[in-house]
Amino acid sequence: MAAKRFVSMLSIAFIVSALFFSFFSSNSTVSAAKPQLNFTEKIMAKDASASTLELEYQGTLKLAEDYTIQQWVDGKQYPKTLQDVRVGAENVTVKVNPNREITKIVINGVTPIDNMRVGIMTTGFGTMEHDQIKLSSPAGLTIVDKLANVTYEEPANEVITFKSADGTVSVVKADGSEIYSTKNRVYVSTKDSSKIKVANISRAQGVPEYRGTFEVTSVMGNKLHLINDVDLEEYLYQVVPSEMPSSFGLNALKAQAVAARTYALGDYLGDRFAKDGYFVLDSVMSQVYNNSAENALTTQAVQETAGKIMFGTDGSLVDARYYSTSGGFGASRHQVWSDGDGSFPGQPAAYLLAKSYTFDPTDSSKMLQIDVHNEEQVLNFYKNLSYRGYDDTSLYFRWKIGLTKQELANTINKNIGSRYSADPKFVLTQNEAGEFVSKPIPAEGIGEFKNMYVAKRGDGGNIMELVIEGSTGTYKIVKEYNIRFTIRPQATFTGGPNVIVYRAKGGSTNYTDTSLVNYSILPSAFFSFEINDQTGVTFYGGGNGHGVGMSQYGASQLGLAGWTFEQILTSYYSNMNLVDVSVVGAPEPKGNSK
Repeated sequence: MAAKRFVSMLSIAFIVSALFFSFFSSNSTVSAAKPQLNFTEKIMAKDASASTLELEYQGTLKLAEDYTIQQWVDGKQYPKTLQDVRVGAENVTVKVNPNREITKIVINGVTPIDNMRVGIMTTGFGTMEHDQIKLSSPAGLTIVDKLANVTYEEPANEVITFKSADGTVSVVKADGSEIYSTKNRVYVSTKDSSKIKVANISRAQGVPEYRGTFEVTSVMGNKLHLINDVDLEEYLYQVVPSEMPSSFGLNALKAQAVAARTYALGDYLGDRFAKDGYFVLDSVMSQVYNNSAENALTTQAVQETAGKIMFGTDGSLVDARYYSTSGGFGASRHQVWSDGDGSFPGQPAAYLLAKSYTFDPTDSSKMLQIDVHNEEQVLNFYKNLSYRGYDDTSLYFRWKIGLTKQELANTINKNIGSRYSADPKFVLTQNEAGEFVSKPIPAEGIGEFKNMYVAKRGDGGNIMELVIEGSTGTYKIVKEYNIRFTIRPQATFTGGPNVIVYRAKGGSTNYTDTSLVNYSILPSAFFSFEINDQTGVTFYGGGNGHGVGMSQYGASQLGLAGWTFEQILTSYYSNMNLVDVSVVGAPEPKGNSK
């Protein structure tokens, strides 16, 4: 099929600007007073460490040493930083000198947050690097190389394959014939409200279909990146059902929609993936996107909360963490994760502090309080199956795992070294002076297991520091993620028979469920344990997940009991306010505006 070619005013401007650059770079006799060029183009990527911006047509440009940034809103000018220049923004004008350096950036008005740019990973959410990409749509595909001003229209349901070699993207029809090849970014869209099927990957729902448009770029010479540019609310249509089943009820789904919208903006504002040109990944690295199919109730939840996000009373966006199930207490964020500078515990967030979600059995109008720093009380709490709370209908409300000492030693020995490699400041070895320091773990790990004790718990009872004594030394595992990934209750690591996670709902007298076998990690860091010389170690715990923010099972129970989504969110994110997404990006003057 022949290409449909056209020359637009934009391409004329591009050609003219290219001639300007060619002239300035080749003519050494030009006067010192060289004019600078202004470009108002979409920001495709931003690499703060390399001091570069990628513009849609001009490509990657270096920031000059003395560059400035300002924002104009309602006739007022505000000084800004590179943090305020957003990937995907189209309201940005850059001034470029003859050396192709950006000397000035002007943000024109408030940058609207209409779309999300989502990195689409391979099957199993393994990597962003695709060997090939296969796209089709029942309404046909429009394939565009904007830089070359080339457009192709492909018929309905025609599967188009994209491949890469030597940095070139090849576009291939189903019969193997090549339509087009280019080193430029390729844009793929479809008509009306149709979706685009991505046949080279599979998800829980099967072969996924996506709203919005796609960008295909060559990376690493022979791999491809696939970015989905999609309306923010439509992005949530495919996040909410992937993160929460419709059976959890409309009120919980609305709470989930607000939390997911807020969380997505956190990644966007934090420039987490800015250098790669997208805001979020489609996996648990951000939020799971389009793994489960859309349904009417989850879409209703998104629509009825459209634009709503959470801000703290300090005027900052809420870090809207959520997890599966609480075992009766929630955790404080700063006692689970490090701050950006690596410090742990971090700085407290007023809206993400530990709470009790367990009803006091002596007075159901009150929440149970225990001394989480008293190991006997904690052990008794998690051994007790009769408690009721926000999450008591979940089988993860109470769990138990038994390992022999050899099985425990095996799983620790197979995992402690990799946890040290991944997080060396928080997998520590006791030295001769009795201090815990960062040093490589012996090849045999801890050797023979001797003892284990909790050195520190968070305000919600989650273990922050676990000390393990072995024949090769004494080790301190810091942070719940490291703890859960060191003691992995899976036969692959324990070297014994299948490991059963015994589970029970609240209000039980016995562990009634044995269906969970060889779980990949400890369900949570909310646990205690008993060590017996004959039987080994028994872990008693509650909950599933990190424990920070909103419990999804708890939200479901509260919603089905009649709580509104606002009440649900307030119960999990204290000291927060619901605001409209349009407030994000409004200028905050530093000094006097002018």
